[in-house]
Amino acid sequence: MLGNWVLGMLVPLLLGAWILRRHYYLLVLYFPLGVAISACINNVGFNYFWNIMPNTNNQSYAALPMDLGIYPITGCIMMYMILVKKARPWPSIFISALVLTLIEWCAKLMGHVVYFNGWNMFWTYWSYFLPFVLAHGYSKLLKMIFPDDIVKLFNR
Repeated sequence: MLGNWVLGMLVPLLLGAWILRRHYYLLVLYFPLGVAISACINNVGFNYFWNIMPNTNNQSYAALPMDLGIYPITGCIMMYMILVKKARPWPSIFISALVLTLIEWCAKLMGHVVYFNGWNMFWTYWSYFLPFVLAHGYSKLLKMIFPDDIVKLFNR
């Protein structure tokens, strides 16, 4: 369980804080969205499609470090690349989902993740891709609500 906390939360948060050190407004805007989406997807997934180790009575507890760490931080870094570094959105979404899928694939190879009921790496990729599309749509919605550049709003 300590590994879940260190690799799933502590390392991603430190890395994300270092990458986003001058753009903490991205954490304020996108981190809560990432936590909410991650928790929703994991709660459904634990009931029907996958399990992570260590096996606990409440699987949401085992995934809590990832729900509060690697998943939302990856979304924040993706939005940083799109909004600040001006990367193209669709390749950024594709690469972010691919990175998380590769990390989960490694965890599956090590026996840390178990799939059932027909779940596989294809569906894993889509379970990451679609929330990143949602985050990008959320950024478009924010731009519609706040017509000024969001970066300028936070730098006032």
